[in-house]
Amino acid sequence: MPDIEALAAKLFNDISGLPEERMRLALLCKTLSTLAPFDAARLLDTIYNKDIEDKSASIVRSLMVDDEAVHSQIGDGAYNSIYLAALRGGLTRISRLFTEFEPHKKGVSGYDEEEFIKMEHLTLGERRALSKSQLKKNIDMLLSDPDPIVIGNLLGNPRITEREILKIASKRPNSGRILKLIALHPKWSKRYEVAKAVALNPYTLPRISIALIEKMLTQDLSAISEDGTIHPEVRESAKDLLLDRKKKGKIH
Repeated sequence: MPDIEALAAKLFNDISGLPEERMRLALLCKTLSTLAPFDAARLLDTIYNKDIEDKSASIVRSLMVDDEAVHSQIGDGAYNSIYLAALRGGLTRISRLFTEFEPHKKGVSGYDEEEFIKMEHLTLGERRALSKSQLKKNIDMLLSDPDPIVIGNLLGNPRITEREILKIASKRPNSGRILKLIALHPKWSKRYEVAKAVALNPYTLPRISIALIEKMLTQDLSAISEDGTIHPEVRESAKDLLLDRKKKGKIH
């Protein structure tokens, strides 16, 4: 049986030396896929049990938010085997990361009536072009756009602020695809309030919310655990994290 702590230490050391997220993800997935399924689950469990402020562990947790990328790189067989191994081994915190629950609520993002009146005369192509504009009035008009490409352009627009990103992330109803774009964005996903808004949105895929709440403050976890609008698995995950922190005497 491999020394999991030593494996984690080596992974942290190797990942910290890589400059790009795609390279870090590739290394993580290669490491997981070369291990026996239960050892891979144990490695992840060891990483997730590190202190919330552990920078190396935080890098790995951030990589695990992108379930599609992880799934694609390690393949169906390894992905499903790690899930089953974690489930059978009682590593609930890890098995939840390999689930595919539907959002607690389904819908699409869209314009409010007043906004729609302003936008109904524009074609999709025109809206996509406007989303690259640096005029604030154009950005404001497009915050509720249902098209992921429009929102993707807005996320990368140098004139957009966190305040506007929070409007997109908090909007209900919303699109799971759009919320995932925010959750995986290299800049905005690192903003605590943005990550919290995505995690709290019932239209977010539960798997993404479960990964995001790992870095939530205790008071926010407590609110999530009691929020009836959020998927039950996300609430249970928040309760488990609160219990774990209580046992460790960690208050954040």
